Amino acid sequence: MENKKFNHEPHEKRMYRIFFLAILFLVNVYSFAADAPVFSGVSNTTLTGGAGRGGLSDFYWGLEEYANLRLKKSLGEHGSVYTAFNLIAAGGLSALKLQASPFGFSTSGNSGGVNSNYAAAMELERLYVHLTGEKLAFDGGLMRLAFGYGNVFSPTDYFNPKNPLYPDARQRGVLGANFIVYPTDMLHLQFFGVSPKDPLKIDGEGVSGGLSAENHWKKMSAQFLYSIEAAEKNAHNFGLSLKADLPMGLIGDILWTYRQEKIASIEGLAASTGLDYTFSIATHTVYLLAEYLYNGDESKMTGYKNHHYLYGAARFSVDDYMSFTVGALAGFETPSVVPLVSFSTDLFQGAALTLQAQIPCGEGEFGSRASNSFFTFTTKLSLKL
Repeated sequence: MENKKFNHEPHEKRMYRIFFLAILFLVNVYSFAADAPVFSGVSNTTLTGGAGRGGLSDFYWGLEEYANLRLKKSLGEHGSVYTAFNLIAAGGLSALKLQASPFGFSTSGNSGGVNSNYAAAMELERLYVHLTGEKLAFDGGLMRLAFGYGNVFSPTDYFNPKNPLYPDARQRGVLGANFIVYPTDMLHLQFFGVSPKDPLKIDGEGVSGGLSAENHWKKMSAQFLYSIEAAEKNAHNFGLSLKADLPMGLIGDILWTYRQEKIASIEGLAASTGLDYTFSIATHTVYLLAEYLYNGDESKMTGYKNHHYLYGAARFSVDDYMSFTVGALAGFETPSVVPLVSFSTDLFQGAALTLQAQIPCGEGEFGSRASNSFFTFTTKLSLKL
């Protein structure tokens, strides 16, 4: 008998299913090989609830099941292939966010005559080759390209800026190539190229390339960065990141963007500075962190809208398995602040439970009106594979 349900399944859903089955097949085949790849990953179950305003209901909820799966296959002594992909199933607010994401694929509503109570997505997160020699290294493919030493704000890490409201988010990769030279044990020179943000561009506009030089001393590290983005009027980025490991850790991170149609000014500047400090009280550990960000009007790299931002946090570790954290992210031009409170504990080896609350205050960039929320409470169970 003809399987009408399968025949009417959307082509995109069939491709996702084929992709998933192919991955499972490769994992099973390689698991029996003598030189089997290293398989690892993490699974998160996240339940969200809160009180909404504006476009959200008075009460909202969200449920997400997320798995990040990774494979590493060695190619002799000098090469490796890395791949990672995400599997996501979501309902409620989590499903709405997933549907609006760049890789969202919704199965909501009526699907093939069967009611569906979830949205689902699959995303290829990493796929690159790593080749290494005594003084050289090469990476090519879909990979994470990170710069700078900032813990919270890091302007030089402009390919995928950090967001302190989502500290556990895995950074998205870029498609490109990276060639590293190690003149000494403490110095490395990095030459990189990245494809345009619009993957359908074929004329070279939007291609980025550049170099960085990073050196480490006993108590200090420094990284210089230069890049250029091809356009009708090219954009030039000059960056410097510094880190000092003194009794108190200090960082500084600066990115200045110059566009040919603009007069050079401080408005092309994004800069952050911060400190962190760890001390003990009896058998407990306290970790303090504070960072400030200035974001110029012509700086397009940080993702922020205004000029001045401040983040502060304190983490109190009860023991090696349990900790409490309180912090806040504030913007000043249009006053708003988001207090954050979290509790984390290891339930057993490889399993952690995190409880977190965010309470947007004020009417500015982070306020309750901008986020359409009075508060959000999140419970997350993480399992390492």
